[in-house]
Order: sequence, then structure tokens, then C-alpha cells
Amino acid sequence: MDAEPGSLALSELESLQVVDGAGAEVGELVDVVAEFSAEAPLVSAFFIARGDEQLCASWDQVAEVDVDGGRMLLNCTSDALGGASLRGGEIALVDAVLDKQVVNMRDRSFVRVQDVILDVRDDQLVVVGVDASHGALARRFGLGFLARRLPRRSGDFVPWGDVNAISLRLSRLNFVEAFAELAELHPADIADVVGQVGTRERAAVLGALNAYLAADTLQEMDEDLRVAALAEMPVARAAKVLEKLDADVAADLLADLPEDLAEELLNLQSDKRERDLRGLASHAEDTAGGLMTLEFVTLTAGTLAGDALAWLRRERPDEHAMSYVYVLDPGGRLAGVLSLRELVLADPAQEVDAIMEDDLVTVAVDTDEEEVGRLMIKYNLLAVPVVDDERRLLGIVTLDDALDVILPDDWKRRLPRLFR
Repeated sequence: MDAEPGSLALSELESLQVVDGAGAEVGELVDVVAEFSAEAPLVSAFFIARGDEQLCASWDQVAEVDVDGGRMLLNCTSDALGGASLRGGEIALVDAVLDKQVVNMRDRSFVRVQDVILDVRDDQLVVVGVDASHGALARRFGLGFLARRLPRRSGDFVPWGDVNAISLRLSRLNFVEAFAELAELHPADIADVVGQVGTRERAAVLGALNAYLAADTLQEMDEDLRVAALAEMPVARAAKVLEKLDADVAADLLADLPEDLAEELLNLQSDKRERDLRGLASHAEDTAGGLMTLEFVTLTAGTLAGDALAWLRRERPDEHAMSYVYVLDPGGRLAGVLSLRELVLADPAQEVDAIMEDDLVTVAVDTDEEEVGRLMIKYNLLAVPVVDDERRLLGIVTLDDALDVILPDDWKRRLPRLFR
């Protein structure tokens, strides 16, 4: 390891049998408490489970830590131990750090803490860093022989001075400083952090973000957590965030909320937004109508390419899915499609009709979701239009939403949003 020789792993201390100074068994060590600091936090106490209660032994009450023997010896009797509780500025390493994600400030990357590394310095036990290696995980499962054989990467050990434990500060300490750092992160990273903290901290984080960033963060969160987070917001705030969500995501969210809350939020939307969301919610979830979004860009047939680009620059539409621009005939029916690249490279004097593709792959509103995904993969489409019997454009299904249906669950968590 990159850590100093003789270091202890938190996982080696967990589950040690604690024996008091009279030789009586006290219980099992379940957590290690440290005084939080940006440098090397000092271990201040140990939590010990005894039956249905937890006791606390201070560092000064520890006589010996015998990892090989599987026990911790105290220099006092169990009567001298107090109840387990955290003081201000303290963290419980197993509960608050182990298995959490932290930021490695050397390269601004997120790492999952597989173990916490401790060391004895000047008769004090200090936290020197975190271990993100596969070997650490193997060691925790009792596979020490395997841990020694697994290759280590340069970033597996992160010195504590390079650890930015945002989720810890959200839970315990400086909210203002943590919020400032969160605002600099990608919404997917914020969602990771929010997923690690409690209800109170989650509400505080999302409440501190502007509505756009809060909406982007919600869209990156697991579905169940997303619904809970929106329900925890004050109604006026939730309505503002709902307004910024992609229409298809907002409709799905409303379907999972309690009916009275969903109705209250819908009534706070603009008339058009309310109609759109109610329309999306009316479609079966496992169909193209249930997958589609209303966020797309259309042009009227006969529009000059130069005029179309000037309109896009002037209006700056909010729609994420601008990879394709759809062309409608005078009757409002779908006539063709062209990519944004084709529009940019076209002669400004050309009509969009001359450069659009009129042989489109389309789906009906009741097309099964798996068929939608199959068609998009077969024809290599980033989006597919959803039309009615008269070829009016009702919405589009984007590739990320289609793949979310057909990919295995473990792949979905790694799927990027293509139109963000």
C-alpha cells in the first residue's frame, strides 16, 4: 500500500472482541469514532455492542489492540464505560465513511471507500487515508490471501488530506462550504452525494440548489429516491423544480406521487405544461407514448436554412434533443427530418425541404417500448418521432429512454443522458 508500514485497516478493528481490565468480556467493537479534521483525524473512542445497548470506550481506556488475537483489551472495567454517542465534530468511521463515495481532490474523481486506514503516531491513533482498492474489499470479506494478490492502482490509496468527504460535512458539519462545492459538480455526482445522506440533509441540499440544477440532479437519481425527494420539498418549490424537469420524467414522477400531491403540483403548472403532463400521463407506461418527451424542435416546410439557424440562435429553445430538427407541412403533419449538422452545413438559401430526409422511421403512440428500442438500434437513431394516424407529431422517444427500457438494470446506472 501507499500507506505507511504498520498501518491498521478499519475492517481489521470491526468485530474485535472487547475485554475489560478484569478479564471479563464486554462485547463486540462495532465502530471507531474520530474527531473530524482536514488533516489526520484523531481516533477518540470506540463503540461496543453489548446485547441491545452500545457502550463507548475512549482511546485512553484502551490498553492493547490485538488484531491477530481478535480482541481489544481495556485498562478499566465495563462499569467505567459510558453510553455510545457522538459529540459535536466527531464522526463514526464505519457508519459515516465506509462504503461512501468521497472526492479525491488530486484528480477530482469520486472513489468508493472500501476501507479506512489508521496508524499510531505519538501514542495516538489517527486516520491517514482511505483505501478504494479491490484488495480492501476482499480483505473485508475475509479473503486476505486474495487481497495480497490483487493488483493495486495508483489512486487506490487516498491520503486523508486529499479526501473531500462532502457527504460527511452535509451530515455533520459545514453546510455552507459543502453547498459551494456541490454547485461545482456534475448533477450525476451531486445525485451520488445526495444518495449517501439522510432525509434532512437531502432536503437541505436540493433546497439550496437553483431549480434548474435541482431538476437535473433529480433526473440523475434513482427512481424511488427521486420521488421521495420531490415529495419532501415544500409544494411551491416542488412545483418550480417539476417545471424544469424533462416532460417525460415529470409525468413519470407525478404518476408515482400520492394523487392529492400530484394534483396540487399540476395545478401550479402553466396551462400548457399542465395539459402536456396530463397528456403524457394518459399513455400506458410500457408504450412509445409513455416513453416520449415533448421537447423537440420543429420547422415549417419552405423555411430557408439560413432563416432556420437565425431563429434557433434568437429563440434559443430549451429542448435538449436538438440533434434532429423536424419539418412539418402546412397542415402540421410530419414531412421530414434533418440533423442539426446538416442544417449548419447547408447553403443558407436552401429550403429545408431540399435537405431533409422524408423517408422516416416513426412509431405510433401505442407501440410497445421494446419494439421502439429495437427499431432505434436497428436504424441507429438518436430519437424516433411518435405520430398519430394523421401523421401529426406527438412527441419523440430519445435513445437514452429507449435503452433504459431494454438494458439490464446494472447497465442502466451507467447510462449517460445523451441530450443533456
